Amino acid sequence: MAHHRPARVDAINASPAQPDVRHADIPAKRPDGETASLRRWVLQEHVWTKLLDQAGLTRIAVDVLLGGDGPRPADTLLVTARCPS
Repeated sequence: MAHHRPARVDAINASPAQPDVRHADIPAKRPDGETASLRRWVLQEHVWTKLLDQAGLTRIAVDVLLGGDGPRPADTLLVTARCPS
């Protein structure tokens, strides 16, 4: 759902994870080569947690999947939550 520790940046568009709800439009191409835009939500962990809590979800958990040390490393947040029964 989201990427990066606050100290890391988004490897695709070189912007840091946002401390509030803002999307980034990333230039992309469709399979046929036509220019397109990909909307991404690169948010900090506490932002995702707050949004999911406000939406009424429970058992919110966040795990960081480390991106490694390559030329464009990007950590990924794996965010899970449950709908209340």
